[in-house]
Amino acid sequence: MQESKLIMIEGIPGSGKSTMAQSVSRTLKRQGIVYKWWYEEEKGHPVYIYDDYNTMGAVIEELNGGNYRLVIEKALDQWREFSRSVQASNEIVIVDSCLYGYLTWTLFPYNVPRYEILAYVEEVTRIIAICNPSLIYLYQKNISTALQKICSRRGGDTEGRFIRSAVESTYGRANALSGFDGMVAYWEAYRDITDEAYKQYPFRKMALDNTDGDWSTYNREVHKFLGLEIADEHEAPHNQERFSGRYVNETGGDRFCTVIHEEGRLLVEGLPHAWPRAPILQAFGLTFDVESLPFQITFEADPSTGKIIRFFIHGPELLEGSVNGIFRKEPITDQTMR
Repeated sequence: MQESKLIMIEGIPGSGKSTMAQSVSRTLKRQGIVYKWWYEEEKGHPVYIYDDYNTMGAVIEELNGGNYRLVIEKALDQWREFSRSVQASNEIVIVDSCLYGYLTWTLFPYNVPRYEILAYVEEVTRIIAICNPSLIYLYQKNISTALQKICSRRGGDTEGRFIRSAVESTYGRANALSGFDGMVAYWEAYRDITDEAYKQYPFRKMALDNTDGDWSTYNREVHKFLGLEIADEHEAPHNQERFSGRYVNETGGDRFCTVIHEEGRLLVEGLPHAWPRAPILQAFGLTFDVESLPFQITFEADPSTGKIIRFFIHGPELLEGSVNGIFRKEPITDQTMR
């Protein structure tokens, strides 16, 4: 592998940053390379200047008050500490949405001048130089189409939230943005800034057009760029149908989720903090990674019959809470089939 201590993956929302971060992580794990993937919504993230939603609110108050330069200085201090910790560690660190996400797309909606945003990114780049960082920049030819896909994929009120976040921002109001088209214009203007930042980035980098969704090819290209061996993914487990069914949360609440076997894949509907119909990828044995998320599901089988009886889900705590839990498989009845 290339001698890089820090791998950064960037792009607009829904561009596949966490999917790519997970793919690289799975390869590092298979090859016995020590790593840490800091998922962008993980609590205690070492780049962030807040620890939870309460301290995030204090940062937002500073921005609402026009004190963005103070926020930038705090963020740069945090980057300095992060850079030192990466350098001192024996791990390869993977972060997504940190260089061009995180503070950058927080400054942009507050209509912070373009030159100040670019100056912030340039200073971060200088700070992390000692880590010999590698940058992977994911982009799509048509932002409107890309945003339509991600809103559809995530479901619920995703489109409404995306639109409100863009058009009701300081930048959105200043530019009289409205509706879906306004949201597209917002992200086009944002990407214009990150495109320029990418051009100025002085270290190892690759820009990857992933418009066509050919992730098998994209993974090969990124692995080659990083100097990683391209290992075959695990074969799908035998008798995938035995995992299918409805599972009820044993750790409290009335949440349940459903494991679906469809076209040679396993999907989970209703998993806490996951998108609808989240694919799960075999890691080893009865343990699976939840696609694009730092969560693992481990199924348990009855030792006498081999039938699946429950699964355990575990992962780092997110800003929205813990994902850890136990889900018991319900016996198949007329009710559970409905």
